[in-house]
Amino acid sequence: MWSLVCGTTPCMICGSGEIEGALLKYLGVERNGNKDGLFSVGEMECMGCCVNAPMIAVADYTNGFEGYKYNYYVGFCRVLFDLPD
Repeated sequence: MWSLVCGTTPCMICGSGEIEGALLKYLGVERNGNKDGLFSVGEMECMGCCVNAPMIAVADYTNGFEGYKYNYYVGFCRVLFDLPD
C-alpha cells in the first residue's frame, strides 16, 4: 500500500513533513518503500487541493488534514494500518 504526501509549499507550511515523518516512523519503513514491498511512503507534487493543505494520498484515496498536528498523524497511521499503540 502506498502513501504519498504532497511536497509543495502550501502543504509543507501546513505540516506535510510531519505526516510523512509519522508514516515512516509508525510503518517502520524508509522513504519510497520497504524490502517486502508491503508499504511505500513518498512525496508527490501538488494534488490541486491547496485549500485543504496538507494533503495525503493513500492508495487511490486523497484527504486533507487541515489544522491537525503530529499526534493526529500518529493516530491516523495506527488506525489506517492497524498498528499497535
